[in-house]
Amino acid sequence: MFALSVFVLLGAHASESPIHVDGWTCHPTRLMVKSTTPPTAVALKIGGSVLASYPAIGWSVVEVPLGRLKQSKALIESSNGVQLVQYDRAAQPAYTPNDPLWPNEWHMRTIKADLAWDTSKGSSNTIVAVIDTGIFVAHPDLATNIWVNQGEIPNNNIDDDNNGYVDDVNGYDFAYNDGNPEDTLGHGTGCAGLVGAVQDNNLGISGACPKVRIMNLKACNDNGLLYDSYLVPAYIYGADNGARVYSMSYFSDRVSQAEKDAMDYAVARNVLPIAAAGNAASVLPYYPAAYENVLSVAATNGNNNRSWFSNFGSWVDVAAPGEGLTTTSNNGDYMGFGGTSGACPHVAGSAALMIGAKPSATAKEVRYALEDTATLLNQPPWEEFSNYGLIDTEAALKAILTTPAPPKPAIVRYIATMGQSLSRAAKDPSLSVVARIYGRGFQGLQNLVVKRNGVPAQVLTVTRDYIDYSHVYRLISDVSVWNGDSMIATLPNPTVIRDCHPLVEASAPSAWVDGSFRETLIDDGVNMLGHRDGDGNIILHGTFRKMTANSITQLRIKRSYALGGGNESIQIYDWASFSYPYGNWIEVAAGTASTTPSVTTANLPNLANYIDFEGTVYFRVVTTSTPENQVLKIDSARLQSNR
Repeated sequence: MFALSVFVLLGAHASESPIHVDGWTCHPTRLMVKSTTPPTAVALKIGGSVLASYPAIGWSVVEVPLGRLKQSKALIESSNGVQLVQYDRAAQPAYTPNDPLWPNEWHMRTIKADLAWDTSKGSSNTIVAVIDTGIFVAHPDLATNIWVNQGEIPNNNIDDDNNGYVDDVNGYDFAYNDGNPEDTLGHGTGCAGLVGAVQDNNLGISGACPKVRIMNLKACNDNGLLYDSYLVPAYIYGADNGARVYSMSYFSDRVSQAEKDAMDYAVARNVLPIAAAGNAASVLPYYPAAYENVLSVAATNGNNNRSWFSNFGSWVDVAAPGEGLTTTSNNGDYMGFGGTSGACPHVAGSAALMIGAKPSATAKEVRYALEDTATLLNQPPWEEFSNYGLIDTEAALKAILTTPAPPKPAIVRYIATMGQSLSRAAKDPSLSVVARIYGRGFQGLQNLVVKRNGVPAQVLTVTRDYIDYSHVYRLISDVSVWNGDSMIATLPNPTVIRDCHPLVEASAPSAWVDGSFRETLIDDGVNMLGHRDGDGNIILHGTFRKMTANSITQLRIKRSYALGGGNESIQIYDWASFSYPYGNWIEVAAGTASTTPSVTTANLPNLANYIDFEGTVYFRVVTTSTPENQVLKIDSARLQSNR
């Protein structure tokens, strides 16, 4: 017996344009019906007909009266024998621009920008501020999308709109204090093209958001330096003049409270700041990317692996392509581009696309949609090298327009004691202290419980990426995180010394590291391994988080080496000298690499000099002239009290 399919010539409605109903793009007069028998009688009852039936799977196509799609769906759903009714979904090939270099833009297809364009190409009402080296605004593939300050008359040397800036027609040059933010270095023009190069103009490329407006904020001098005196007013200007997204492909020349305050000012005005994570292949945080209110971006290659140069770690939020990119150049032509500098504007353009499609969306909603729809990337030995993964522009756009994406699975990465409470508690061990559990997906837990030694602790704050809880200072016990009866993670207490901060992340920029936080919590013979690079050295970076200048004044590290030989130097970064990476590493201990496990404790009398503005201490172990196959084995590492 053959399963029959019955078809009816569709007639006039076959060419109808799709409509949008309940988040679906669908045919205006057809429904897909799954039922135990062909729903002919039901269709006739509502004035429709069965166009086709597929008994092998139990589905039929039902034609309904024009203008009564939702009502017909509800009536059919209530009929006997009907199992499921869905709209006749409309799909189409991913949009293909006529820009001649589109075939080279593998990176836009990787983030599914072309699929997102089937739904929206953004809006000219959405402004992205590219804070960079300036932009060649006359580039034929950018000019149409450059923001224009309608309140300013060009070149009359008058502040026509009384905003404090003269002739700021397309933006402003904060480095040289004029209204001509020209790009002498080319970097900003490259970023602008990835954000929003014009589409379908038979020229060059297409940006991630083809109908955006790009505000040109030059905050870099022609020597390639960005000072606070350039960046701070740029952040404020962008927020005050309508920018919704910042594209920031740099790390600040001077991490400072002024920069952080200006960033907070912009965020409070519904700006989504997006920043490049940096190109040092390290877990050491780079700013402004590492601020918690900034969306930081790692770089990937054509295989969706971490680009060899990209920074990574729990402070890095998402990833985007950063190698072999094609974009606009400041000579009016096109160029190859790369780095996390190139990854960042992909995300900025995607965010603008979402805001253009839904102008009422908040910056936080856009960020959450980008994060929750990203594809997790797990790559040994770095594991999840960004907290949420590779952005998916199409999925993020759908999430912002319809139903928010479910949160990522909860994961615990590490625990950092909140340093500000330790000095107080050290004087009275009966007091409680606060600790922060870092990870992801915590907002989706319905029955969150944090336990110490099996006893529930007081949970103070729960966000997407961290949990703050308090515990009695003198209580030494394991920590576990639960969702109801399901345990997410358990961690041993880091030490019998109560006021300490364990190592949270580690990397070897020219080689690799196996393990980090869990392996270095306690002296148990379970080691984190730092491997030798091609130059015969081991250079291991590590961080301690949420520090303040309190009673903790000592670095303690227990380690050994697989082979004897090599000169070891243990160092702490001195923020008093300058911001990373311009300042100095201070050697706190030195010796010869040994196969025998040994403990070194080094006093840090001026701890405030070694803490950045987010409470992070950077340390590294540099071992030179090592034998082939040398491996550094760290059993434990922490900052602790010296009493």
